[in-house]
Amino acid sequence: MTPAQTELLENLGALRAAVAGTSVLRTILDDSWFESVEKAIRSESPSHTIPADPTGVLYDFCHPLRGEDWFERDQELTLSGRAAEVDEDGRFAIAFAGLDPLITMLPVIEQRLAAFAALPFKADKVRVKLNELRSARHAPSFKNHLFELNVLGDLALRGVLVDIEDSATGVDGAIRIDRRDILVEATNTIQRVIPEVTGVFFGSPDVEIDQVAKKLRKKVAEGRQFARANGKPTVLFLARTHRGADRVSADAALRECFRSSDFAALSGVVLSDSYRLHVTSWRPGASPDVPLTHREIEQIEAWYGVR
Repeated sequence: MTPAQTELLENLGALRAAVAGTSVLRTILDDSWFESVEKAIRSESPSHTIPADPTGVLYDFCHPLRGEDWFERDQELTLSGRAAEVDEDGRFAIAFAGLDPLITMLPVIEQRLAAFAALPFKADKVRVKLNELRSARHAPSFKNHLFELNVLGDLALRGVLVDIEDSATGVDGAIRIDRRDILVEATNTIQRVIPEVTGVFFGSPDVEIDQVAKKLRKKVAEGRQFARANGKPTVLFLARTHRGADRVSADAALRECFRSSDFAALSGVVLSDSYRLHVTSWRPGASPDVPLTHREIEQIEAWYGVR
């Protein structure tokens, strides 16, 4: 067995132990999922992808310093608000490698999924959504489903989610901040437009800008979700994908779209750096058909503004 295989199996074991302590996530990434990923790792020497984990969920929860005593100590100090006690080498390591996602992100995702599972309305739709997520756990579309439930679960935790799967428009949900419904849709930029190369790469930003613009257009085109908003404000949650448009290109695409009346059905966009809904930014529409109120903008900005 190669060192890479050994390292992946160690990370898989750590992920499995963390998931075992959850209520909802363990029904999604169940024993069969872990066993299939382990078998795939042992059967060949994977580099960037594992056949049983095509979207790279395992890689998302790997950490190069997990288990190192000094790192675990420095991480605990940082998480407890005592970062000033971490020495220079420890601060550099945390800045370079980040904190352990099993500690920082997995509990957040579980909390959101649990909030979605506990919604007091449309229980049948909730079950369907969770079953779709589970069914996709071996498929490339897994993160797309997970992003949608991440968004809806986060809004449920904030106490503003009032509906899911609206029958009239087909949007993912509706929230209420200022005495009216705001239609909400969550989607990913799926295609990878940046090739997997080693070293310096030069490419046209137009490809990345076009990727985001096309995704927005699909949501406002005639007959699509936001085109049927019928006088209600709308907010799109858009997650960037690995090797897709970067944040600069995505922001440029939003500015370009907001200048066109073709995108007036969009009241605003929350841009997320990944399906995890962790690093986000908020862009209100320039001249939307139905503007958000000052209170709505202020609240969404507080939740999802640049951070």
